[in-house]
Amino acid sequence: MLIAGHRIDGIGLGTAQFAFRDGTDEDCVATVRAALDAGVRLIDTALAYTRPGIESYAEQMVARAVRGSTGDRPLIATKGGHRRDGDTFPVDGRPETLGAHCDISLRTLGVDQIDLYLLHHVDPAVPLAESVDALGQLRREGKVAAIGLSNVTVGQLDAALAVAPIAAVQNRLSYGNPADLPTALACAQRNVAYLAYAPFGGPSGAPPEPALTVADRRGVSVHRVLLAWLRAQSPNILPLVGASRPASIRDSATPLDLDDQDLADLRHR
Repeated sequence: MLIAGHRIDGIGLGTAQFAFRDGTDEDCVATVRAALDAGVRLIDTALAYTRPGIESYAEQMVARAVRGSTGDRPLIATKGGHRRDGDTFPVDGRPETLGAHCDISLRTLGVDQIDLYLLHHVDPAVPLAESVDALGQLRREGKVAAIGLSNVTVGQLDAALAVAPIAAVQNRLSYGNPADLPTALACAQRNVAYLAYAPFGGPSGAPPEPALTVADRRGVSVHRVLLAWLRAQSPNILPLVGASRPASIRDSATPLDLDDQDLADLRHR
């Protein structure tokens, strides 16, 4: 699929785990570089992905890794309107806040233009049209190449599309939690990329039994099966893998094509 002029296929790397799991700077940088070496062309991050006392931590790690890498530069997506304040994560979709957050991300990433800039959460205290218009203004100023939304409904997407072009939606979707699949398909109808975060269903619980059955039969990791199921639902779906080790992202980046038997075993009943 094309996002902000970049051809993106397979998976993307999500970086929330850099801020919320134990790991060194070197671990984070090595994971990003392993993703790039494995052909991953989208790196997703956010202003809110930070450690206490270290502003924009995940963005810092992404910038450091990309600066030291060779080959084509990936699409870097980041998000504003949501930040970390100690142990709280306030949402603020006011235009002035989005502009200030964008400037922080531009400085941290060390770029003149952000490839894809998303509203992290809709602020219930601010009309969505105002937040989206502010993103559109950042695009008109050349600070961002394309804009998107995260954690939204189809109705909110349509309201945003009435204000400005929306390149991508980033919502939670997985085999074990497929409730947002209609939103992903609605995005496809509107020519909007759908970035699926938490594609393995989150940190708790065992992998779904059907996925384990397919993984055993194919001799692959259950993670590859879950990612392949997502990609099989619609060509506009790009799973975002929150890997924290190079080996994990290398495995996830290895494509798997599901056959008819696999899809039959994975069909929700």
